[in-house]
Amino acid sequence: MSFRPEKQLKVEEWWYLPQLDKLAKLNNRMEVSELADLDHLCQSVLNFFLMNPGRLISKEELLKEVWQMTSVTDGRVARVISILRDVLGDDVKSPRYIETIPKRGYRFIAKVIEQEQLIAPASDGQEEPASAAERKINRIWWLSLTAATVLLGVLASWLFWPGNPDIDKQAPFVNWSPVSSLDGFEYYPAISPDKNFMVYSYKKSKGYPNVLMLQNLKNHQVRQLTQDEFDDFGASWRPDGKAIAYQQLKYRELCEIRLLTFTGEPGQSATKDELLATCGKNSASSRLSWAPDGKSILFSSDENNAQRMAIFSLDIASLSKTQLALPSNSGMGDFVARYSHNGDKVAFLRDVAGNSVQIWLLDLYSRETSLLLHIKHSYPGDIAWSHNDEQIYYPARKWNIESVDVNTAQQKTVALTNNQAYEIALGAENEFYGVVGRYGNYYIKKFNNPITNSAPAEEIVFKSNRSERLVEANPTLDGPTAAVSMRTGLPQVWLFYPDGKQQMISQFESPVVISDMEFSGDGKQLLVLIDQEVWLFDLTGQAKRISTKGDVVKNLSWGQQTNTVFYTINNKGNWQVMSYQLDSENPPVAYLDGVDLFVQSKGSNHQLKRSTLTGKYSILTEQGEELLSDEVQRLVFAESSTFLLQENGLYFSAINDQQQSQLYFYSYKDKALTPLALVSDLYSSRFSLSHDGQYIYMVIGETQDLDIAKLELKTIN
Repeated sequence: MSFRPEKQLKVEEWWYLPQLDKLAKLNNRMEVSELADLDHLCQSVLNFFLMNPGRLISKEELLKEVWQMTSVTDGRVARVISILRDVLGDDVKSPRYIETIPKRGYRFIAKVIEQEQLIAPASDGQEEPASAAERKINRIWWLSLTAATVLLGVLASWLFWPGNPDIDKQAPFVNWSPVSSLDGFEYYPAISPDKNFMVYSYKKSKGYPNVLMLQNLKNHQVRQLTQDEFDDFGASWRPDGKAIAYQQLKYRELCEIRLLTFTGEPGQSATKDELLATCGKNSASSRLSWAPDGKSILFSSDENNAQRMAIFSLDIASLSKTQLALPSNSGMGDFVARYSHNGDKVAFLRDVAGNSVQIWLLDLYSRETSLLLHIKHSYPGDIAWSHNDEQIYYPARKWNIESVDVNTAQQKTVALTNNQAYEIALGAENEFYGVVGRYGNYYIKKFNNPITNSAPAEEIVFKSNRSERLVEANPTLDGPTAAVSMRTGLPQVWLFYPDGKQQMISQFESPVVISDMEFSGDGKQLLVLIDQEVWLFDLTGQAKRISTKGDVVKNLSWGQQTNTVFYTINNKGNWQVMSYQLDSENPPVAYLDGVDLFVQSKGSNHQLKRSTLTGKYSILTEQGEELLSDEVQRLVFAESSTFLLQENGLYFSAINDQQQSQLYFYSYKDKALTPLALVSDLYSSRFSLSHDGQYIYMVIGETQDLDIAKLELKTIN
């Protein structure tokens, strides 16, 4: 249960702000100068104290009311209390906030005073909803967005790394205000040069294609620009405001860059739609960018490499295409590029190992590229240049809008907001537009495995109003299933035991990207890939890092023995498989070179690898190496598939021709590929087999709602 006081509260030198659901310190202008950085669970415990000041609260009451369970250990409660004391600057021996009553519980002793609404909750003058029910509706409507293709901080200071206490100082808190409100998905916003119109992609619901919509920002009238035939993405206005370039896509069949020209005033005239150029048929959706002089367009495509997206420039006069940069082999490639306002530089985003993003700069005069920033704790879908070309803005963790200085690489928090935005665009002076909401809700389902078990079975294993993005079944009969859940507001690793017991074994205080998990053969240890680092957990939550700090890690795997771990790293542009012995004091050693994906079967000698030279997948056994069939090669993609090797064959996830996530089985014996009737409408590659192979645990996605909102600040460079 989430507890949230309804009014602003004064708590010693802190203020509780209901519109932010945070404790904050204010400067003499009553502006937020510091936030108490607490995750959802710690904030809920603090809120329970704020709603019950001066009252003795037992550990049992906290467990029942906040955790809503009784199996959480007393040590977990004590750890949350310790975190609260640390953030508040409290002393257990001379407490000012939380007093411990030995063997009885805790008492919040700081004075809590209700205040009038002194801090405006929104920049547009709208009032905060008066009731808890209204606030709940608003929170549901404006939930955090996950990226449409891949998605998902820092670990808790008590467990891994310390936080950065300075990044949020003096940043204002600003509400997003709605701009579009259609049912379905509105994303990829682009603002016209005169700031009067916005064009965006719109998908009404499952089964409908993405079309381009034009919205008048003055009178809010909306008009559909393209037909319901293909998927249309990434629109960008020509600098004169009289035409729009966009990408038309049908996965594995068609990819085109097209030009939509208005015959008169936008929104009031007919349009002419024409083909400019083709792009790779396996390309992901692209965001386009016009050069300020109108002579060229930037887009991303996989046409020169079926496994890597690259940034291309399309010359409008000659319609010739030029690849601007060579993408790294560390991920799926370069997927967003933006011209600076002066037109002399390009900023682009590069995927790293499928779980983090780098911002790169390209100087168009010298053609030199340089790394500006590696963002490990969030995955922005778009970036925006400041008006003076000195900053690049991007949406970041903790619902922030942040910037990085182009010349110094210094980071700054521009604004604290009330919702997560994964895409932003710069509008008129002091305006941001962002995509907010929730792309989907993910939960875990258990099915019969049709390869080994013909008895139909289907049940929800775990579902909450938060997303469960990873699942790993235990290889033993009585062992727990592991899942990554957002039920506390942040990604946490949970264990679900057959007897109904639930246990959270991580304690992350800031957003992290958890991209892989795997149990050891005995089910007693769990490998977890967190922010590109390999960590080993036992079932009590004790953890240690295995990989070398600073390594870029893509995937991990247990060996046949429970004392061996494999993982792949990118070493100076070359991928290699590392091997680590848990019972040895020696550091990890190189096991294979030129391989960017490696999976070892726990029950047999089969191994799966992908060559970085050819991009081909092969199975290794004692008899030698054999390439997978062409049909399998076409389906699988290292950055977005899950692989499980069994004694009789390979299970894997892939995107089918309907752009759904589907499971497949490949038989070693007859080389046959069997599509399984296990499909998720939203992209979700994660699945796991039960200990006996009779059941499949799969992460299923349900579509939600995305809208475009506006953020107004006093000053934006």
